[in-house]
Amino acid sequence: MTTTPLYDLVTSEGDDGTMHPAEQLWTPGEDAAENGFIVHRNLYVTGIDDPTEDSLFPIGFVVLGHQRWADIIEAAAAYMARVHGWRNLQNRMNCIGCNSS
Repeated sequence: MTTTPLYDLVTSEGDDGTMHPAEQLWTPGEDAAENGFIVHRNLYVTGIDDPTEDSLFPIGFVVLGHQRWADIIEAAAAYMARVHGWRNLQNRMNCIGCNSS
């Protein structure tokens, strides 16, 4: 029985003849804003668009850095405030009891 690999690693040959991965790893730095990230408490956060339909707001977030769960939520809220003008996430939530008095 044979299985298909989960990931195909593309390699290329270096000048010295050794093989190395052709993929690159990007880590945010001074160019983070140019790549769609905002910085909030040493976390880099950006929104993820839905590839199958036009959506006004992101369907998820990518957060890079060492963080606690509460910091991730706060960074996502900061992203929405800075990029989409939201004052807070509570104002935009559409759930039972969120805006009840």
